[in-house]
Amino acid sequence: MNGVKKITGTLPAIPVFLALGFVPLIVTAKKYTADLNHYNWFSDSKTFVDIFLYWKGQALILLAFIMLLILAGRYVFFPGKRHSAKISAINHGKKEVLPFFCLGAYLLLAVLSTIFSKYPSLSLWGSYEQWEGLNVVIAYGILFFYAYQIANSEKIVRLVIYSIIIGSFFLGLIGTFQFFRMDFFRSSIGMKIMNLMSGEKMSFSFNFSDGWVYATLYNPNYVGSYAALTLPISVAAAMIEWKKLPVFITVLSMISTCLLTITLLGSQSLTGCIGILAGLLFFFFYMFPVIKRKAGKEKMVGGIVGGIVCIGFLCFLFPQEIRSATDKLFRPKADYHLVKELSSTDRGLKVGTVKGDCFYVKVTGEEKNPFFVNDAAGGVIPLFYEKTKDYYTLSDKNFANFRLYPKKITVNGQRYPAVRIFNPTINKEWTLVKTKDSYMIYNAFHKLDVLRKIPQWGFEKNQHFGDKRGYIWSRTFPLLPQYLLIGSGPNTFTFIFPNDDYVGKTNMNYNGVPVTKPHNMYLQIWTQTGMLSLLAFLLLFILYFIDSIRLYYNRKNYSVLESFGVAFLVAVFSYMVTGLANDSTVAVAPVYWGMLGIGMAINRLVKTSQKYGKQG
Repeated sequence: MNGVKKITGTLPAIPVFLALGFVPLIVTAKKYTADLNHYNWFSDSKTFVDIFLYWKGQALILLAFIMLLILAGRYVFFPGKRHSAKISAINHGKKEVLPFFCLGAYLLLAVLSTIFSKYPSLSLWGSYEQWEGLNVVIAYGILFFYAYQIANSEKIVRLVIYSIIIGSFFLGLIGTFQFFRMDFFRSSIGMKIMNLMSGEKMSFSFNFSDGWVYATLYNPNYVGSYAALTLPISVAAAMIEWKKLPVFITVLSMISTCLLTITLLGSQSLTGCIGILAGLLFFFFYMFPVIKRKAGKEKMVGGIVGGIVCIGFLCFLFPQEIRSATDKLFRPKADYHLVKELSSTDRGLKVGTVKGDCFYVKVTGEEKNPFFVNDAAGGVIPLFYEKTKDYYTLSDKNFANFRLYPKKITVNGQRYPAVRIFNPTINKEWTLVKTKDSYMIYNAFHKLDVLRKIPQWGFEKNQHFGDKRGYIWSRTFPLLPQYLLIGSGPNTFTFIFPNDDYVGKTNMNYNGVPVTKPHNMYLQIWTQTGMLSLLAFLLLFILYFIDSIRLYYNRKNYSVLESFGVAFLVAVFSYMVTGLANDSTVAVAPVYWGMLGIGMAINRLVKTSQKYGKQG
């Protein structure tokens, strides 16, 4: 009997404990093949190495499978009404069931998007740069549902909270060492851990300079999303009275809060800072009646002043990191572009400029007169030849910053005449080949590709906004009407984004770099699983948000469980704010889905406590 009680007690919380605390810490290499070389905008490489995402996804899928087994075991071996009422949302009224209809709709639309996807295998299993296929998306849903079901006591909720605090401590510790240029993963031990699952000894290079924090999350941006989720929990645990939590957890929470703050600032994730600031403002206005009542005007003003002093102190300690982050939003780089359009026409190669001017180049392939140039009206533009450097300039002052280099290009054994267009002041260039029927781009991978007009909307003169998010969003918005019902399939954004936008990508220094994500969780969901799935995803959050707002507003006293209920609300809200400029990723999303399930479970426990408290 004691064994059975133990199994049905806290042990079922272990999968959630691991999903929220351990999975984000996994860093080990996976060598894989991806058959993407048939795309003209992709390299001929077939073998790649992932260090931060693949095994996180596999661990989550394994844990989700264990969760399903535990749930099945519970319903088989404990089918009684009493137990069922204890763990099932269905017995808590229609309002409690609605979030699970939202979850079901979201997952169903993800499944349909995969079934009807042009890339079903990639959509199902995930691949290059993301590893967030349908298998991982379903694991998110299982984690959310399971977390809600098993969190049927304050003891289990506390265990899950401890996992978040412990996990964030270790991640913050790794990030802090990275900030002080002592990156664990650049050490010999770190290299061995990264090779743990590879089956061979590989050496690794790092995309981020020494001192730039990425922790265990692949990208500094994801550090911001993770901090937005975990900082409110560690702060809440640190501020709750010592007697109400184990001293070890309280001290660890304080240390974790400091480490996460350093890690966040070291990541230079403006999105994370904005998310946390939004969470703080939300907390202040939401809890204002309580703060005013308990602290009084003098202490409240003192707290505000203290907060401003802390922010100023952080700005003093980390001036470079904060300046770099804020510049991305408030002082983005100017769009110093010259070329706006390259297209093949009957008049020749059309070169359109950002000022609205254009000229046409006819490549002849002849040695003496390799090309002729005409203006928009058809008039001839004389060319001046720079013999020592073998290039031509245009006599028209509107095109003074253009140089035309005659070239011969060999592709697949066939030789073509070509022109290299170069803008010396901004160091941008394109090589265009004259084939039998048209002009084609010769790209960074030494492949020929057709020139096509790329749809774009918005951010016309501000494409560097948010560290080039303006450019990516301007090319993503036109895709949205195609995916109202279902999307292109999970993990397929790389293939629907116009990665053949050779003009735009070169202007943004993305030449030869495939864009794999929209840097916006909501655009990501819309394009990959459809607008309807995005609405289901948002409604799931909104239902939790409204329920929590009503439950915790202006209470006289807050128990430990209710305090964490507010902390989970702030954390989930902050994460949703970061989603405006960050993507969903298997490095962080499991923490969100698990916390959302636990947050809803806390609300259920608080309601039950309030109900029986009133009856008593």
